[in-house]
Amino acid sequence: MSFYKSYKASMDGDDVFRTSASRLGAPTSPMVAKQLEETGKRLNEGVKNVEIGTISADKFEFIPDQHFDEIRRIAKLTDAKISVHGPLIDLAGLPEQNGGRWSEDQRKGAEEQLYSILERSFKLSNGENVPVVFHAGHFHSQEFEKGKMGIARDLKTGKILFEDDPENPDEKKPKIVQTDIRSITAVNQDTGQVAPLEYEEKFMIDGSKQIYDPFRRLYSLNSSSWDEEKLKINARQKEIEELKERLNIKIKENETIEKTGLINDPKYKYSFGENQRDIGRLSGHIKNEFQKLNSEYEDLYDKFMKFANKEQQKNLIDNIKSARENIKPLEEAEKEIQKRFQKIVENKDKIKTPEEKMQIQNDIMRLNNEELNIKTEEAKELINVLSLTDAPNIWRYTGEFAIEKTADTVSSALSRLYKNLKKDGKQDSIPFIALENFFVNSPMSTASDLRKAIEDSRALLAEKLLNDKSVSSEDDAKKIAERLIGATWDVGHINNLRKGGWEGEELKEKVLKETKEIAGVTRHVHITDNFGFHDSHLPPGMGNVPIREIMEELEKKWFELEKEGKLPQAPRAIVEAGGFVAEIGQNPQIATLEYFGSPLYKVSPSPYFWGNPGNPSDPRSIAATYSAYRESFVDFPSQHFNMYGSSFTTLPKTVGGATGNESSRFSGTPNT
Repeated sequence: MSFYKSYKASMDGDDVFRTSASRLGAPTSPMVAKQLEETGKRLNEGVKNVEIGTISADKFEFIPDQHFDEIRRIAKLTDAKISVHGPLIDLAGLPEQNGGRWSEDQRKGAEEQLYSILERSFKLSNGENVPVVFHAGHFHSQEFEKGKMGIARDLKTGKILFEDDPENPDEKKPKIVQTDIRSITAVNQDTGQVAPLEYEEKFMIDGSKQIYDPFRRLYSLNSSSWDEEKLKINARQKEIEELKERLNIKIKENETIEKTGLINDPKYKYSFGENQRDIGRLSGHIKNEFQKLNSEYEDLYDKFMKFANKEQQKNLIDNIKSARENIKPLEEAEKEIQKRFQKIVENKDKIKTPEEKMQIQNDIMRLNNEELNIKTEEAKELINVLSLTDAPNIWRYTGEFAIEKTADTVSSALSRLYKNLKKDGKQDSIPFIALENFFVNSPMSTASDLRKAIEDSRALLAEKLLNDKSVSSEDDAKKIAERLIGATWDVGHINNLRKGGWEGEELKEKVLKETKEIAGVTRHVHITDNFGFHDSHLPPGMGNVPIREIMEELEKKWFELEKEGKLPQAPRAIVEAGGFVAEIGQNPQIATLEYFGSPLYKVSPSPYFWGNPGNPSDPRSIAATYSAYRESFVDFPSQHFNMYGSSFTTLPKTVGGATGNESSRFSGTPNT
């Protein structure tokens, strides 16, 4: 299935770079909903692989279902293949612009949109799995800078890693590694708030210089925010203790009035009554504060269990069990108090004299106080357990967070579609998702992150297929997941690493290294050229993207996978050159065919070869009578366009067009 098919002629050298035009594809205009018309235009240009879709999610909804059916029919008639480029939807649920907030509702909304697009894309299948491309993420998650140093950290826990300090053998110092990252954004998993974290070097009082890289700041942010959460509970506990002190003062005053017999003195009797009212009010206030404390404690516990790692969760559960053992005597004492309360209630009807009534009130007051003392001690024990916990990762690096949430969205939508299509026996033609690396400052823009997103999505999908009984075998579930989730490798997007400081051969090596890492899961390619600073969307060969070497790297891996039976269908290459069309105003198809050395012939007595881009000194390149940089390949007369336009739609109705056919457009005689 070699991408670079061999078409050698007698004049060809050893270094020939060619591909059949049938292996190349082109997108429709993503700015309009007229995708049926756009598909016709691409097919008229001789394109065999057409990628339809719109940038706007709203615009995608304007495409009628009947157009999907018609595109499928036309593709079958012309032996063409259709793929879909989904609109800009952040599959993780991150906000469209910085300053917004993430929410689970947004993620679920993205999942519903994804499902709808997959369901509609199924209509395009002529038996194959239609590739549906989605940008893996388009939220600003990091800025790269070559050579930037930072603090090493544990990727699972976020903890800073330490190493021995040569100058102080008894001490440890943070481990410094090369991160190539200047800044990141972090998202609060609880509130959805997003915050930027920048690189900074701080001068210390002792004259040293400390690196505060974004991930060290992230660790500090988690620690400080967790401390604030614990402080709220500690403040509530302190407030309860202050109220209890005031309560105890009132109780002691009344006990003294009773013991000294001053209760009969009108002045002290009034004070006694005021104290009784204060005691009742303070007791009620303290009980309310305990309710708030319990609620805050439960919220904090819930937050910890949601965002802590498994080791932290286990430690907290074990510590709470120990604390429960410590407060068992207190719980037993509390039960005894409840029994005494019950006896008072039972004897309430037997009260006859004012003295007995006074005694009952005093007993209730003392029992309330004893109960509050016990609750205070119990709360202290449990709060102490939480106060000793390490900070969970409530704040997460958006790059890692997006991988997790994207995997959830992708696997959920696909498992639901698979289950629904299986009812009609159509699950073998289900579309597959090809997650695309987007701009280099967005999540999953590098090979390692994109690969992890795909592998995590596959693992989750396999798990869900098993759980909902869609498949019965774990091996089958894994094979289906591998078939339905892959990568679209956009060669222009990864070349934008140049903005981070990589240049020349170093940039080329970096891009090829990234390509090699993603090749194993790549099932779709977007070919576009640029100069490394903008997503220019030039035809191949007009910028500095090493497209030839990238394709050769991918081809090697595809060949291996095909031999192993792990390549469900041949990957497609879509040439995205819309920027060239918009800014230069020329059709990029000719330039594309020239770059790939497609074996076309011009009308002449002898074969005509495009030049050899791999070898600019090739005489054929110099002697070529046609250049792709001219305005047109065939100079049609303007009357042709005045009469027919640029597509078949303006032909007369009698031959399949849309133009009125009352009379001949050539002679004026009536059509019959």
